[in-house]
Amino acid sequence: MSAIGFIGAGKCGMSLAYYFGSKGVNVVGFSSRSNNTEDFEALSCEELVRASDIIFITVTDTAIPEVWNKIRHMDLTDKVICHCSGSVSSEIFKEANPETVCSVHPMMAFNSRHTSISAISEAFFTIEGGKTAVDRLSEILSLCGNGFKVITSENKAKYHAAACFASNFVVSVCRKAFELLNECGFSEEEARAALEPLMRENMENIITVGCKNAVTGPAARGDAVTIDRHMKVLDEKTRELYRELTEVILDMEDKNEKHNLNL
Repeated sequence: MSAIGFIGAGKCGMSLAYYFGSKGVNVVGFSSRSNNTEDFEALSCEELVRASDIIFITVTDTAIPEVWNKIRHMDLTDKVICHCSGSVSSEIFKEANPETVCSVHPMMAFNSRHTSISAISEAFFTIEGGKTAVDRLSEILSLCGNGFKVITSENKAKYHAAACFASNFVVSVCRKAFELLNECGFSEEEARAALEPLMRENMENIITVGCKNAVTGPAARGDAVTIDRHMKVLDEKTRELYRELTEVILDMEDKNEKHNLNL
């Protein structure tokens, strides 16, 4: 069984350490500036590298090169180095053996250093990098029971953009819905209560039957009158967002009706 060490004891690193430990993976400890490693042994960077077969660099994206430059001249024979950035590829490990470096990204948000083990167990991971590193991390994720996909470094940024659309931008769109209801006299609490059933059902439909079969509303049915009514009451910035999102639906529905819907 591989021994895993972490450099960086933030939300992602600490949560993954608890998760891997719960699955029987040997977590040797952390190297962290704060030394707040909770239930795990605090080690110097040199000690952690010596004791680990797989080294997770779980720091901010901008700090990854600094950590790599610190450990790259140590004895890394037969060791795998990985980071957990969603948008940065393994190419950030300059002058490394390309076969033994990778990126491993869980498609989820870590909201604390104690993110639910059950939540992580359902997370989907992507792996990108050299074959030796990818094979080793695939073994770990298979042991843990997580789904995963191997992607290329060229697709790393596009993959992360997809995750942003499915998470961050969903929040943005919902925020706009809340604002419009606020303008109709709803309090923040009333807006959330009113939209919750609709949002939950819609997301469940997307997951169950896919986007094309889940879509409803005036764009899906080609209702130009309703769309025009909406466009007239929105401010310019919101109207442009409405227009672009409507076009996504029309493209998905293979409808050539943009000119008929006053877009």
